[in-house]
Amino acid sequence: MDRNTRYNRIRRLKRWMRPLPRRSNIHKYPVLKWFSKTAYERSYLWSFRGKMIIPALFWGVWVAMLPIVGIQMIVVFFVALLLRTNLPVIIALQWISNPFTMGPIYYADYQIGLIFFKLVGIEYKSNVLLSPHFNWNDFSFSDLINLLDAFPPMLMGGSIIGISLGVASVFLYKVLSRTYKIKDDGSNFYK
Repeated sequence: MDRNTRYNRIRRLKRWMRPLPRRSNIHKYPVLKWFSKTAYERSYLWSFRGKMIIPALFWGVWVAMLPIVGIQMIVVFFVALLLRTNLPVIIALQWISNPFTMGPIYYADYQIGLIFFKLVGIEYKSNVLLSPHFNWNDFSFSDLINLLDAFPPMLMGGSIIGISLGVASVFLYKVLSRTYKIKDDGSNFYK
């Protein structure tokens, strides 16, 4: 592969990663600014080697599927520190669960969690608010406390979906990195 093609790919990758936090601008992000000094001092958080990307893909997808909206960024920051993974990738994966996708993701989490509980023999009563036959004319805000009953199946279903998609994303990354491997003087660009 010639030099121009390699640099075109690198420029394209940099353009895609422009909105992500970088070592130099992490202090500008709302939650991450509290940890900017810690993140700046650890170079492995910014490395794009395969051994930093693979755990970031797996754990990032898994946490994105969990029903912990609001604290995802803090959780993945500590996961990245603990497991020495790439911070921009693990944070970008949290954008999977956004206001447009949260409803379908959390509903799937709930349904899969209920199915799993039924398969292992745990009797878990389905939440009345999440049933299709609920009469919304009788709804009051005090009924929202009943949604706490939905958390255990959502957590289990989110873990099942997250682990499955995490394994699939790591597999896809490995296949694509072998397919688009860039060789330069015998060394691998993605190594």
